Amino acid sequence: MSQKNVTRRQFLGTGLAAAAAFTIIPRHVMGGNGFTAPSDEITLGFIGTGVQSRILAGDFARRAQIVAASDVYQSKLNRFKEHAEKALAKAGRPSKGIKTYPDFRKLLADKSIDAVVIATPDHWHAINVIEAAKAGKDIYCEKPYSHTIEEGRLMVQAVEKYKRINQTGNMQRSWKNFRNACQLVRNGHIGEITDVKVRCGPPPKKFDLKPEPVPAGLDWNLWVGPAVFNDFNWELAPPVENGMYPNWRKYKEYGNGYTADWGAHMFDIAQWGLDMDNSGPVAIYPPDATHKYLTLEYANGVKVTHEQEDFGRGNAVRFIGTKGIIDISREIFETLPGKLSSHVFTDNEIKLYESNDHYQNWLDCIKSRQQPICTAEIGHRTASVCFLINIAYELKRPLRWDPVKEEFVNDAEANKLRSDEVRKPWALKI
Repeated sequence: MSQKNVTRRQFLGTGLAAAAAFTIIPRHVMGGNGFTAPSDEITLGFIGTGVQSRILAGDFARRAQIVAASDVYQSKLNRFKEHAEKALAKAGRPSKGIKTYPDFRKLLADKSIDAVVIATPDHWHAINVIEAAKAGKDIYCEKPYSHTIEEGRLMVQAVEKYKRINQTGNMQRSWKNFRNACQLVRNGHIGEITDVKVRCGPPPKKFDLKPEPVPAGLDWNLWVGPAVFNDFNWELAPPVENGMYPNWRKYKEYGNGYTADWGAHMFDIAQWGLDMDNSGPVAIYPPDATHKYLTLEYANGVKVTHEQEDFGRGNAVRFIGTKGIIDISREIFETLPGKLSSHVFTDNEIKLYESNDHYQNWLDCIKSRQQPICTAEIGHRTASVCFLINIAYELKRPLRWDPVKEEFVNDAEANKLRSDEVRKPWALKI
């Protein structure tokens, strides 16, 4: 293939080897400061267009061209298009027309789209990600990455099979204070870690809402998709004028409670600090006579507790070591000894992946074909911790977990809960 015949999509997908074969002239040399060559601009499609997507569109509009969106709720789709076009205009890249699709599969068939941002309810993530990977799109998927443990592993396999760049929306990894807290832990500044407290909220409950009429413009059967079918209730898909985050996350059929909603953020930091991004706990103990809170036990003896009660920090993580304590949340970074919070790391210390912008990190990696800070594997492992917690709460008994095989040890009942039935005609195929 000659260089002149290489399309923008082929260039973005060829990887580091192909990139090394060309000398790229900086865009500012060709067009002055602020100039963006058309071939440099990544085109994005959004799957799911609720509150979170509108927030993400405001961030991505400053960095990429939003060209398409998909949603089963027409009023949300219309609102998103209007919002994204304004965000693009504000960023100095006026929209050339955002195409809208009621079915995400038609968006994935659009060859003009390089990558997708997925912000659908959790029960849709696996099919969205797998089909996007098969369609050759790079992927930004909101957290929690999957809806079940087995789904998550299939998503990782699909991303790897089709060589996609996947960023998971655990964006606290791109915040300096969270990175520094984990670096302090990894470098032994508070000694040997004995315990970690994680506050994030309660597990899910079974669907118990009363049926209501389906509003005009909402394809309710497609909203439910692969999940258990229940009748519509506005809490699952509130009208766009409401402006609220929907409550599907509270119900087991569609979400995984706040153990996974906020837990996907906070247990992610616990995993990062403990150097467990490719592993997980080996035992889970629900509250009982010897465990005040649900407790995860790791092979190295560290115990992580799910604190449903606030220990004074809101949704946060507390690392407890033999020489000190670190409290970290979005508002707080406190250490004991206090001087640790301003520690300057030296070249001979462990330094974690540095990203100070979660969205730009993904876009940069789409071009370089290097891995972003929160890969599919990391997103899957963090989500799995949240699901292990929920399964232990449901079964109300201790569980043994093999993080290599990703299965419960000699426990058929628990192993059944690693997956959900997929409603026909949907299927998880990679």
